[in-house]
Amino acid sequence: MVERVYAGMSAEERSARRREQFLAAGLEVFAERGWAASTVADVCRSAALSPRYFYELFGSREDLFRAVSTRIGEEVRATVRSAVAVQGLDPQERARGVLAALAEYFTADPRTVRVALMESLATEEFRRDRRELIEGFGTLAARLMRSLRTGGADDRSLETSAAVLTGGLVELLVSGVEEPFTPAALGRLLDRLTALYTAAAQL
Repeated sequence: MVERVYAGMSAEERSARRREQFLAAGLEVFAERGWAASTVADVCRSAALSPRYFYELFGSREDLFRAVSTRIGEEVRATVRSAVAVQGLDPQERARGVLAALAEYFTADPRTVRVALMESLATEEFRRDRRELIEGFGTLAARLMRSLRTGGADDRSLETSAAVLTGGLVELLVSGVEEPFTPAALGRLLDRLTALYTAAAQL
């Protein structure tokens, strides 16, 4: 059977494009209206697509929210991988580079913070996904701190410090949604965070 091509795209390509439209619309609607006030109709209007297409791709509004959150997590991991891969940096420079890359990602589009870290508190299922994302941040922090360690902290202590600092970093990201950092303030914050991670690695 020959696959029908419409407007230069196969059925699979059209479905993939509609999925991207719904993901973009979900990010916009959930960030702007909040989880509790948003509806499938809102998402469909934003995507300029019919509910039929929505239910072909997502079983529910919850499924779309989790898909949007998953996409954010994937983008964060890709951002970190790119920052870690930069060559010729000492451990402190690498740590600051990773922190700067994360800050740039979230401040470039505060909707990602609203969805992944704020609206994700709405249900137990979402909170579980949120915990996994933040635990990923903590694992990353512990890895960076191991490279900064010159003695002292054992792995368990280091992981505890990483978890504490990660919780603080999440709160800073959330507060930055309402009161965005100026470039100068963000630079000072990154210097301070790098110093804190470096000091905690020795405890």
